[in-house]
Amino acid sequence: MTKIPYENVYGLKFSKKGKMPWIEFNGQELADSNFCIEFLKKEFQVDIDSHLSATEKAIAHSVRTMLEENTYWAMVYYRWCTDYAPILRQRWFGRSILPAKYLIFYMIQRNCRKYLWSHRHWSTLGTDVFGIAERDLLAVSEILGQKKFLFGEKPCLADAALFGFVAGFIWDSPDSPYGMLTKSKATNLVKHAERMKEMYYPDWDEIISKKTKSE
Repeated sequence: MTKIPYENVYGLKFSKKGKMPWIEFNGQELADSNFCIEFLKKEFQVDIDSHLSATEKAIAHSVRTMLEENTYWAMVYYRWCTDYAPILRQRWFGRSILPAKYLIFYMIQRNCRKYLWSHRHWSTLGTDVFGIAERDLLAVSEILGQKKFLFGEKPCLADAALFGFVAGFIWDSPDSPYGMLTKSKATNLVKHAERMKEMYYPDWDEIISKKTKSE
């Protein structure tokens, strides 16, 4: 979105802080998306929210925070604590029975469950998690309405965050409760994701193909 040149490196290598995704810039390692964004904004003097009013910036910040600190955990719960987990494991490693690969997956799954427990004891909520995420997504859907992007004709950082989540729902796990929701009660979120995909990822299929081969 800011035209900063970059190269994707696919794999399961975590940052020193145990985070994914992370970036390396001139030998400096930076983890956590928000810290990465703030660093790049200062380093390259870019701000994709510069067209927003003060009120719009406040709403955009609230939307991002809700998605990243609330909706995110619902997605983690679905991927790692439901019947989707074995499907995810097979997608990552195929039919491989190498103990090392199963151990890697088990360790990630265990850590996710630990994080869920420490974050509002989400691991005990069961299907109530889906209701929490539904309220989040419907709230964002209401803010978006019939606009092209959250605040009009030009996307902002909150649009990027929203795209990341909805893309994961509708293309990675379309049969999840979240994928079904966006296709029924929040179809404007699907259109928003398709719009973002067309604008910034015209080579989407090629990118996915490279990622799949690397896995």
